[in-house]
Parts: sequence; C-alpha cells; structure tokens
Amino acid sequence: MVLVLILVGVAVVLFGWWYAQYRAKMARIKAVAALGRSFGFTFSAEDSDFIVSKPFVLFSRGEGRAVELVLSGTHDGIPMQLFDYWYYDETSDGRGNRSRQYHRFTCALATIPAACPRFQLGHENFLTRLGDHLGLSDVELEYDEFNRTFRVKCNDQKFAFSLLDAQMMEWLLGASSFATIEIDGPWVLVAAKKLDPSKWLTLGSWLEQFHGKIPPVVYSTYPPQ
Repeated sequence: MVLVLILVGVAVVLFGWWYAQYRAKMARIKAVAALGRSFGFTFSAEDSDFIVSKPFVLFSRGEGRAVELVLSGTHDGIPMQLFDYWYYDETSDGRGNRSRQYHRFTCALATIPAACPRFQLGHENFLTRLGDHLGLSDVELEYDEFNRTFRVKCNDQKFAFSLLDAQMMEWLLGASSFATIEIDGPWVLVAAKKLDPSKWLTLGSWLEQFHGKIPPVVYSTYPPQ
C-alpha cells in the first residue's frame, strides 16, 4: 500500500511538472502570436522557412536543434524575422543513462545587400581564451577594450576591419546585450538569451541599429553576387 501511494505521489508530481511546462509553452505561443498581430508581423509556430538550415555556427551546435515561434515582418524599415531557437547537448554517464542540456535563445535575422564572409562576434570569457574553435581565425583590433570584451572570428581580416570601424566598436561596447552576432553572405543573425515576448521588438530595434551602423565600405567592397 505504501509503495502504491509513493508511486501515485510521484505520478502526480510528474504530471504537475508536465502540465506547468505545457501551460508555459501555450502562454508563450499566445503572447508571441499576439505581439505579431499588434505590429503586423506574420506568425508561424514552426520553422516553415527552414531558418535553421542557414549556415550559422549557432545552428550547427549540439546534437539536436530547432527554430520555433517565428515572426516575419518589417521593423523600422528593415525586413526581419524574430524567433526562438534551442539546441541541446547530450551526455552519457557511461552506464547507458543519457541526459540533455538545453540552450535557449531568442534571435533576430535580417539580410543586407552584401556578400560577406563568415563572421562571428561574441563575448570574451575564460573558455573562449583557451583556444580557437570551428576553424575560424581570431581577429585582434587596435582597440584593447574591445579586444578584452569581445571575441572576433573571421578568416577575412579585411572584412572584420571594414565592419568594425571606430564608430561600430564604440557602439557595440555600449550596446552589448546580445550573446552572438553572425554574418554569412547576406544574412545577419543576432542571438540573445531567451527573452520574454514583450522584449522581442527590443531585439529587433537592436538589429535595426546594428544594420544602420554598418560602414558603407562593407557594401562597396563586398557587393552582392
């Protein structure tokens, strides 16, 4: 009898946890869809445009990944998409038991009229200082504070120097509420840690400002193909 009560208790706890997760997910879907309607963006609960197939490093991490809750529209004159993205790392304890660690982001994606080489900008930390990864070379700028704050990876140093002029670096130092920025071809991706839907358009505004700070030399040196 005691064992039955324990099993019932465990089942109730597990169901309560699942139901709370389900309600939170449904509430987020409703909030994102409502946000889209209020600003004239279209909403899709799934990645119908196959955004996750774009060649960004963030989209290659982990053993599994997905884009979901996609808003598509124009914000301050810039066509863009806002969405949630997650990936997971899977580990094993050596005895057949596997576990997953999820990493969750809210992202903004736009295009620019340029054919850019692959570029990554992220925050410098202890782990990033341990060495190179993913085959991209580190770029050191002539601005010590920027080098201490950010890690720039690009195999075309000319592009990195063209993009990160003095004005852009100063702006990034004062507007660093993002996890990573990636550019590849005409696509620009800004990722932040998972945001409440009420803050999604703040990320859109950030991307629009970044777009406006791109130096003209980038467009003249790397014209669209």
